[in-house]
Parts: sequence; C-alpha cells; structure tokens
Amino acid sequence: MTLEQIAYVAQIAGVIVVAATLIFLTIQVRQGTVLLRSESRQTQLANDQTGVYKFVEFPELGRILSQAETPSFEEKTKVIFWMIGQMRAREYEWLQYKSGAMDKESWETYRGVIYFVLGTERARALWGLTAGYFNAGFAAMVEEMVREVPPIEYWNELQAIK
Repeated sequence: MTLEQIAYVAQIAGVIVVAATLIFLTIQVRQGTVLLRSESRQTQLANDQTGVYKFVEFPELGRILSQAETPSFEEKTKVIFWMIGQMRAREYEWLQYKSGAMDKESWETYRGVIYFVLGTERARALWGLTAGYFNAGFAAMVEEMVREVPPIEYWNELQAIK
C-alpha cells in the first residue's frame, strides 16, 4: 500500500469518526432536551400542587377574593401573596415556553390558571399592584389575556352548591 493510499484510508476513517461523533452528540442533545422538559414539568406540577394545597390550608382565600365586603388588611395580604406565588409560577412556565423548554400545548394548559387566579375584580386590582415586579413581557401578556375576559363566577357557583 502506497503512502497516498494510506492517506485516503485515513481521511475516510476520519470522516467516519466525525460522522459517528455528530450522531452521538445529536442523540445526547435529544436526551438532554427530554430530561430538561421532564424536570420542567415536575417543577410546574410541584408549583401547581403548592397553590392548590394553600386553598386546603386557607379555604378563606376564595371568600376573600369574591366577597362584596372589603377584606381586612391581613386578608388582602394573605391573598396577594398567594396570588404572587401563583403568578410567579406562571411566569416561570412562560419563561420556559419562551426559551423552548416547554411546548406550546403545555404552556397553554398552564396559562389557563391565570384566568382562575385573576378571576375576580379584586384579584385583578391586586395584580395591578404587583405586575411591575414581574417580567415586563410576562406582565404584558397577562394584561392582554384578561383585558376582554369577564370575571369568573367560580366562587359564587361554589358557594351555591348544596
């Protein structure tokens, strides 16, 4: 075998090694993406469960959000910090969606909770006090979402169930 033939064989072997490396890296990146999305969903589930459990721990949150009477300062404080926690979770999910770590369908499912959190006039007024502390793009998206959407009747309907 001549030196020229050895060089050709070495070039072919080099191309095969580079191609195999690229295939391996592609598989690794895909596995990393799947793992990232799985971890993101786990975090979102934990955030959602925490918010739900707060209603179990403090069932008066629904009453405070929907009652006609003006709540006490302590009641408003309790509600606003619950709301901040829920909206911070939605902001995290929105950022995950924007970065590509969450697909559109998942984001739209989680986004729906915003209609519930900001479902009363009182909640929307409280959001007005806190929106400036969130990502500006997220806050603008939330404002657009609820702008033309009337308040929900969830709390009144829950109260009416016998």
